[in-house]
Amino acid sequence: MFLFLVLQMKRRQLMYSIFSASTVAVGSQLVGHQPPRASQMEIKKTSQKTSTKTDYEVIVIGAGAAGLAAARSLQDAGREVLVLEARDRIGGRIYTDYNFASHPIERGAEYIQGENIIIWKGIKQYGLKTLPVFEDIKHAFTYFNGKYLSVKQLYKDSKPKALDFLVSRDSELFELAEQWVKAGKPDTTAAKLLAANNVRFSPESYRLVDNSFSSEYAANLQQLGVYGLLEASYEGDGDRNFRLKKGYSHLLKLFANDLNIRHSTPVSKIIWDSDGVQLQTDKNETFTAKKVIITVPLALLQSNTIVFEPVLPPGKRAAIDGLGIAHVTKLILKFDKPFWSKETEFILTTLDTQMWWRSGWGRKKEAPVLTAYTGATNAINFSEMGRDAAINAGLRDLEKIFKIPLKRRLTDALFVDFRTDPYSQMAYSYVPVGGTGLRKKLAQPVDNILFFAGEATNVNRPSTVHGAIESGLRVAREVLSMKSSMENVRE
Repeated sequence: MFLFLVLQMKRRQLMYSIFSASTVAVGSQLVGHQPPRASQMEIKKTSQKTSTKTDYEVIVIGAGAAGLAAARSLQDAGREVLVLEARDRIGGRIYTDYNFASHPIERGAEYIQGENIIIWKGIKQYGLKTLPVFEDIKHAFTYFNGKYLSVKQLYKDSKPKALDFLVSRDSELFELAEQWVKAGKPDTTAAKLLAANNVRFSPESYRLVDNSFSSEYAANLQQLGVYGLLEASYEGDGDRNFRLKKGYSHLLKLFANDLNIRHSTPVSKIIWDSDGVQLQTDKNETFTAKKVIITVPLALLQSNTIVFEPVLPPGKRAAIDGLGIAHVTKLILKFDKPFWSKETEFILTTLDTQMWWRSGWGRKKEAPVLTAYTGATNAINFSEMGRDAAINAGLRDLEKIFKIPLKRRLTDALFVDFRTDPYSQMAYSYVPVGGTGLRKKLAQPVDNILFFAGEATNVNRPSTVHGAIESGLRVAREVLSMKSSMENVRE
């Protein structure tokens, strides 16, 4: 989602093309939870409840953004809630590293993607500071046809046709998609859409366009369905991007303050009927509840990491299996000192490492760290290479871009690959051909006992932190409405 906003903003700055802001305010509250006192604002002082109790009104599986939002909302409404988290930490695919550099480094989700999104409620509530990013076209660079140059210079020198097709709602690819759907033509891939409209690129130009979509959706042009591209609107989110100065994990730990969370407790089986649920864990523990909210990543549902007894209804199973699971890797490289210009903030490339950015952009004491963000097939290739080979491949790409040797200048490195993380197995979801409508079906409860949340269930804002939070708030409302309905029946 972040590249979508970046390129959208760039188009406006160039006036006529390249990279529409809307200013619809988000009216709903993030949560009703009151912020901790100032003395509680440090991460180390964040407290969470612990209990030996095993029977609850509601159990939430997963302490990522969606699970925490659901639990926070339900607990603040007076419900008795337990969160079961497989990891030894909260956050899921949000994970800030506070040791790698002199400032926080995001191993997972990195950006606040829009100035109007619901996350700002929490930012203001807790008095957190943010850092604007991707604000000026002059800091946008490309590596194209073997040359490293600014986007403005590339546009001035040659204006390759590919620039008009980079991922953005102003992209000509989206215009073709809208025409295709309005004409009632059958769903197809984005790649076939281009071919059907006689859009031809040189291999290098195709790579630039494909990399822009792959780093945005974590799926490439041959995987993305045309109808699915138009399904998610992100309407009203805004067109600016930010980082949290103290990192995403800091916000989530404040958000999770006093929630009842059991860490290192993977759920392996859900036994359910009209009376409630019984959850079995890898530790041979058993928990019971009237309702369960399932927020685990889509890949875990597809791989049957959690067994349902009885099995899920065919419609729910079809929604789970019909959506695409997308992959991303991050190479986070620290050097002895910067070798890039002060003007360079990010680089869109035609290389295997699709996009690079400065991890400490805008900080007063920026560490010499670059992050490579890679999606889709290239991410799977890096994953299969393993850490050391992936790092070396990233270094070779940087050496191509900057035309200097760098191996001896590397001082530390991180390789982030949620595909190999047993509790993620993916980055985020996408809609393949024929998948339109499946997010909505995935979000629907089963017999008002099993409830589902997470980025994959958000039709309008998938693949984002704020989309996950919205899904958690949505599912909490569903649970609370069921309780209210039952109380009205008794009356």
